[in-house]
Amino acid sequence: MARKGSFGDGFIEIGNKAKKNIRNIEQLKNELTNHEILTYNNMANKNFKGTLIPIDKNRGKPSNDIYFAGKEWEIKRTMPKYKKISNLIREARRKARKQDVVKENFIYEAGNYKVNDKLKQQLSLYNIRNPNNKIKNLLIFAKDKFIKIKLQKKISGTIPPFLTV
Repeated sequence: MARKGSFGDGFIEIGNKAKKNIRNIEQLKNELTNHEILTYNNMANKNFKGTLIPIDKNRGKPSNDIYFAGKEWEIKRTMPKYKKISNLIREARRKARKQDVVKENFIYEAGNYKVNDKLKQQLSLYNIRNPNNKIKNLLIFAKDKFIKIKLQKKISGTIPPFLTV
């Protein structure tokens, strides 16, 4: 179940209060990874609104990284290579499943890398190639926008299965 939050309960909001939030991120550096902080800053600078979810050290279980667009998301950041991205997703799913945690929505943050059509096509086939680690949603955050990857259930025609949002 998705959680909503505010500054008082350990969440950090993205959006209009971005400058004020930077101080809160400094306080949470021990609980957030560098790529989570970098993605947070990139999204905040582009006026995307969401909420970071710090690690709950009392739970002792993995958690998703951000509440965005009505869902909890796990953030991954690496070079734009299918093998690297899919390995990160598989590993996150495997670790979460061991502790009965659901990680089914992923944001791949491309940073300054270019995301080409070939990678989008490869990522759309993730669930077909990884039937034991299927995910529900995959977004790419690149060049100031989100690209939603349409995850295929079966191999279809030659039209690239992605949509820019």
